[in-house]
Amino acid sequence: MAFTRKALAGLGLSEEAVEKVMALHGTSMADFIPKSELQDKIGEAVEAAKKEAPPIDVTTTDEYKALADERDMLRALGSDDFASVKPKFRESVYKMLDRSEGAPAVAEQLKTVAEQYEEYFNPTESQETAKAPQFGAKVEGSMPTGNKSPSFGDYWGFGKVKGE
Repeated sequence: MAFTRKALAGLGLSEEAVEKVMALHGTSMADFIPKSELQDKIGEAVEAAKKEAPPIDVTTTDEYKALADERDMLRALGSDDFASVKPKFRESVYKMLDRSEGAPAVAEQLKTVAEQYEEYFNPTESQETAKAPQFGAKVEGSMPTGNKSPSFGDYWGFGKVKGE
């Protein structure tokens, strides 16, 4: 049902009441924005906010710094410097190093860490096979087959084809 004077008169309102209702309706609809214009107003507000907002530097955020630190750690762990560190201790050793400016080189720091925590590193000396006694026999040859003696089936002809 449309909101018209004719519809209001049809509901039994007097001409004076219809005028009051229409005046109230007109004042209530003064701030109404049609749907067709709403998207344009939103676009204008967004453009105005973009002009007033300061530029964002992503590299200053905490999330970026944490991600950059992790990236640097993964690059360092894959380098030749960390080849002597056991894989499960590489992250721990990396966190022990001083990466600030003016700090000693990574190779020098790794030497000092290796002296303190030698269990984190692969042994540098090649361990030759010890000249100790060996227990157990060496495996050579194959399993014994044994002697095959005739069975009950062989005497009665089970599994044999007639005519053999």
